[in-house]
Order: sequence, then structure tokens, then C-alpha cells
Amino acid sequence: MDDLGLDLFRTRGRAAVPVSAEIVGTVTQADLELLKTEKGSKPAPLKRIGERHHAMARMLASGMKPGEVAVAVGLHPSRVSILQDDPTFQELVAFYRENVDAVYADLHTRLAGMSADAAEELRRRLEENPEDLGLNALMEMVKLGADRTGYGPSSRQDVNVNVNIADRLQAARQRFAKVIDHAEQIKEAGPDDAGSGT
Repeated sequence: MDDLGLDLFRTRGRAAVPVSAEIVGTVTQADLELLKTEKGSKPAPLKRIGERHHAMARMLASGMKPGEVAVAVGLHPSRVSILQDDPTFQELVAFYRENVDAVYADLHTRLAGMSADAAEELRRRLEENPEDLGLNALMEMVKLGADRTGYGPSSRQDVNVNVNIADRLQAARQRFAKVIDHAEQIKEAGPDDAGSGT
């Protein structure tokens, strides 16, 4: 099979490429010390802060890891890392870090207050005029209450996964056998008949 240039046993990734090295000189202690010095290759500072920067800053301020932020906004993790070193972006993250608690607490307080008011109104209507609430409304209240207290309906879905590994393996064996047969036919035909298409 090597004659055909086929690597039939490699199933993933690229074929290995031989590595070559050449010695061009010896490394001295002075060379190693140069590795510690700053090369001056810093990325350009942010010139414009867009919505993506704000979103990333909010995510980082809320405690998300840089890798998670990169996936969420569609950037390479190294880009997020570079931005974290930018002074302007650091200020933006600090701003959101200081204000994220206040914004969350305010929203949380308002939603909790609205929920309490709605629950109180439902209780009042239920006590004063229970006949005004239809059966559907009462059922929805029961479902919601049961769900929020851990007694809601559970859903279960059966998933049928059929990978047909045996069929796929048999098909691969048949393809492999055809390739071997073809290679043997080419060898038997010799170099003069190789171009005839047999």
C-alpha cells in the first residue's frame, strides 16, 4: 500500500511529517538572559469600545472564565487574554464589576416584589371570588406551585441512537479489500500496463 501513497490505518488527523533540525551555533548564558528582556511587542491599545467589548466586560465582571467568554462572543481565547491586558478594557471590566452587583440586586428586588404582588393578588381573588377564577386558571396555579416546590411533572424522552457500527465496519472492510485487489492488479500488470486503466 505504500506504493500508492495511501495511509489506510490512520483514521484521524494529518499524516506525520518528518522533523529536521540543524545546529547553527551554541546557546550561551547571555542568549538565555536575552529571553527575559521585553521585546516591545505589545498590542495596540483599544481605540474604540464596541458592544462586543461591553458584553465581554460584563461576562468577566460576573465571574465567567476567559475561555467561556471567548466561546460566548465567538473570539479566540488568546484575543480575550490580550484584551484583559489592555488598560482601557481593564477599566471597563472594573466598572461593570463595581456595578454588576447593584444592577443585579435592583433587578432581583423588582422581580421579587412583582412576584409577591401578583401572588398576593391571586390569593385575594381566590379568597374573595373563587368562582371568578376558571378551572384553567386554577390548574395553572396548581401546576406552577407544584413545579416551583419540586412536585411538578417530570418529562422523560427516550432517544434511540443507532450507529450501525457493524454495518459501517463491514463496508469499510469491503472498500479496503477493493483497494488491495486493485493494488495487486496494478503490481501484476507491471509498469508497461499501469497506464492502461486495468
